[in-house]
Amino acid sequence: MKNYEMLKSLPKERLEPRQFLRHCFGIAELSSGELLEEETDSQYRKKCITVLCAILGVQRPTVRKWGSDLNFDGIPNYCKFTLAYIHAAEIVPNQLNSILTGEYNAPEVDAQTFLEKTLLEGLTEKQILQTVSHANFRATCVKTLTQVLHIGTKSVQDWGQDMSFHKMPKIHKHTLSYALAAISKSSSKNWEKAA
Repeated sequence: MKNYEMLKSLPKERLEPRQFLRHCFGIAELSSGELLEEETDSQYRKKCITVLCAILGVQRPTVRKWGSDLNFDGIPNYCKFTLAYIHAAEIVPNQLNSILTGEYNAPEVDAQTFLEKTLLEGLTEKQILQTVSHANFRATCVKTLTQVLHIGTKSVQDWGQDMSFHKMPKIHKHTLSYALAAISKSSSKNWEKAA
């Protein structure tokens, strides 16, 4: 499956919330003294919580449970990969105002759409039929979702028996959308290099 190659453009490393938020607010390149001044501003943590809630589609109490400081140490590991995808797609600096004003809605892509785009797009009708009727196709779908979402195989298998994985939690639909955005951004950068 040649389309599987596009998944290789996704970030391999997770991004810690504090680092991600520094990029969001355009302060990542500041000196340690300047960072301290920015991060100790009375409104900074509140803005950070607003950003995390909006992009991940979670409630404020959830984010607060992740920690009382700017490291948000309790954030699930899979969310750190979501942050890496968002950063790679360069979504937040451009969307920061709409996030802070409450106008931003985290994008969603269901499992079937994601799998069709990453595993089947660009194939002929005959190739699609051969691919989906192959005995290992479901296993390939499960493997793809576990690798992109950075969660366990059992969780993905529990979401349903067909390609729609209809029981997939909403937070993962956001991640799939950000993953597609990161792939798209990577592809457009590759086109620019080639031109």
